[in-house]
Amino acid sequence: MSLPAKPTIGARLRRQAETLRHYHEIAEVGEIARRYFAMNAFDGVLTALGVLVGGYLGGVDSPRAIFVVVLSTAVGMGVSGFYGSYLVERAERGRAMRELEESTLSSLEDTTIAAASRYATIVIAFVDGVSPFVAAMIVMIPFAFPSLLTMHTAYFVAVAVGLIELFCLGVFLGAISRERLWLSGLRLAFAGVIALVISLLLGGGIG
Repeated sequence: MSLPAKPTIGARLRRQAETLRHYHEIAEVGEIARRYFAMNAFDGVLTALGVLVGGYLGGVDSPRAIFVVVLSTAVGMGVSGFYGSYLVERAERGRAMRELEESTLSSLEDTTIAAASRYATIVIAFVDGVSPFVAAMIVMIPFAFPSLLTMHTAYFVAVAVGLIELFCLGVFLGAISRERLWLSGLRLAFAGVIALVISLLLGGGIG
């Protein structure tokens, strides 16, 4: 009697992907993850722009120095976002699970609902932690080419990159809310301009 053939790696991966997709739908991860992504990417860009303004007004002329400052700040935001979101989601979904168990008078620990809840907590925390880090690092791309751009030019190009990022985030939000894409993009980019002007005024006043 021959043993049943083991499933191929491709089949196992497809099965796992299908399971995760099922969890994704049950826990309604998509809407929450999109909200966290946009909100925290926005924070990451604005934080990076604030550091750039401080570095420019402070006369920082080393690409490595300004990059390290933004990197450290972005890592702090990422770690804080991940753990903060993980703890909040874990607490909220744990409470919802306990309430559901009380209403059904049964344990849901080993059910698909519990697995989907754990999946959602990790995915949302990951999005919350990674989005501000990546958004801030994209702003710093001009400083990765010190042989092509002077420090003065890199500051201005980085600010332009940040504003373009904000515009793209606005377009993303506009697509979700079904608003005019260009108007939504300009609205978020304008928020970045306001933040820059306030930072410049504060920096100039302190100086």
